[in-house]
Amino acid sequence: MMILTPRCTAKSLVVTACCCGLLLSGCATDSRMIDPSAARAQREAAMRQEGGGQPATEVVNRDVLLPAMTSINTRIRAYEEKLQDWREVQKNSEILALPLEKRNRINECESQLQDILLEYTSLQKQLQQETRVDAAQLLAGNSLLQLNQQDIDYLESGCGAFLVELKETPQPAVSAAADPQIKAAFDQGDYDQVINLYAKLPLAPNQSPAAETTYQYGLALLKNHQESEARRILGDLLPKVREQQGDSELLLPMMQLVADIDFAGEAYDEARRQYEQVVQLSIEKGAHKEEWPGLQLAALQPGGVTPEEMKEYGALLKNYLAFNPKRDGNAVAEQADRFLQAYPASRFVPNVNTMRNDSRAQAEAWVNQGSKRVEEMAGERKATEVQATGGPVAAVTAPAASSTAVENVQVGNAPPTPVVDEKALQEDYDRGAAHLQAREYDKAIERLNRLRQTAYEAKANPLIAEASKLGAQDARQKAAELFVRATNSRDTEEKRKLLLGSRDLLQGALTKYPQSGLADKIQRNLARIEAELRAVDATTAAPKPVTSGGAYVPPKAGTGAAGAPATSL
Repeated sequence: MMILTPRCTAKSLVVTACCCGLLLSGCATDSRMIDPSAARAQREAAMRQEGGGQPATEVVNRDVLLPAMTSINTRIRAYEEKLQDWREVQKNSEILALPLEKRNRINECESQLQDILLEYTSLQKQLQQETRVDAAQLLAGNSLLQLNQQDIDYLESGCGAFLVELKETPQPAVSAAADPQIKAAFDQGDYDQVINLYAKLPLAPNQSPAAETTYQYGLALLKNHQESEARRILGDLLPKVREQQGDSELLLPMMQLVADIDFAGEAYDEARRQYEQVVQLSIEKGAHKEEWPGLQLAALQPGGVTPEEMKEYGALLKNYLAFNPKRDGNAVAEQADRFLQAYPASRFVPNVNTMRNDSRAQAEAWVNQGSKRVEEMAGERKATEVQATGGPVAAVTAPAASSTAVENVQVGNAPPTPVVDEKALQEDYDRGAAHLQAREYDKAIERLNRLRQTAYEAKANPLIAEASKLGAQDARQKAAELFVRATNSRDTEEKRKLLLGSRDLLQGALTKYPQSGLADKIQRNLARIEAELRAVDATTAAPKPVTSGGAYVPPKAGTGAAGAPATSL
């Protein structure tokens, strides 16, 4: 008797068990398979009815192939399903952001499975086309032994467990493209709109906003003094940006911003750790250590700072991070000045100077941009008026010099040269332009008039003229609304009050806005209102009709109103 080695014995047992399992599972698991006995009986009955056909012994011999064919069909279906699973994983491998090693492993398992499926499919066709039963039996026996060994190799390769692992791995969220509407709102400084648009982002399932969009949303929260929520959003985004190569430009600004928020929020240890990483990365990219992250890191070194000083600096930093030039103007710069006055020898001085200069530069840029828009609007209106009137618009007459100044010139006594406060002049100009942008015309004119007889007078005059014109137009519009209401009113007393209110608005416009260029139009409007008032007064003073014992006598000529009242100015 031949003695088998342990390795041969184990392998033989595995092959035998696999073959038996394949045969039994093929017969038992598929309810659609035909029972061999029933199939044989049906074929024999059909041949007896037809009186001919294949011999009974041949039919009986071919029935022995049914278990093998059933097993082959079962394996083909099972491998087709597994191959489809691998194809799904292969399709999602880029989305899953798998490393190259795992993607290569997927290709190996899929290729191995394709080879096995091809062998089973080829054997199935050969057995179906073979006409001799003995040859088919021999082919099935030899081929199945070889294919069973390939089945075992596939099972031992670990591909099945790897497939289960890939299926159970949750797919990471796919980043959407940067939202252009949010970017446009952010660039315009409309942070409320950024927050509203972000809440309504149309995202598909398992899709996340673009890193750039989320970064802009976090900044918008910070600008609205929502520091805690901004820190949470940016803190969650930071690890994702670290992993994504395409968002490397956002990494340093985001790390620095998170560190600044931690510093302002008194999380000093976390801020120090973040600044150290930012400084290291910045130096690797060619930056200098004395730039902002280095200054902040130096400010966080222990010792030499009182708690009150640290608290004041944190408040300044928080307002600087939320700085919005349209809303805050020079508020941060003024707060920085107060800090420098209170702590002139502080080690925070370089940092405070940076925040002061930067915030002031942003405020001036915003004011200059607004002034440019106002000047462009004024130019467009003047061009329209030139086209409408066919001639140039009358220039604004400069105010006459004061009597005191004239006397000084006549006697030859030059006034003493005043000390020019450039900062105060610039502040008056900035505030005046801001009031004009906010449609606060009276405040704009009052602030800009302070610049008369200064170096800023030529720069302020166009804004004064524009504020005067816009203020007069606004007054005329309100006066026209009251006039229309008066002409539509049937109550004489109410009509009189509305007309008087309209007249007061127009008279006030003549007084407050002498440089509007609308004096002639306002005078014509006033004349129309006066005519309406006379008509109302005449109607009130006319005798009432007699109900009995006489006839109504109309007023004498010249005491009543001539013509029908107009309905607009």
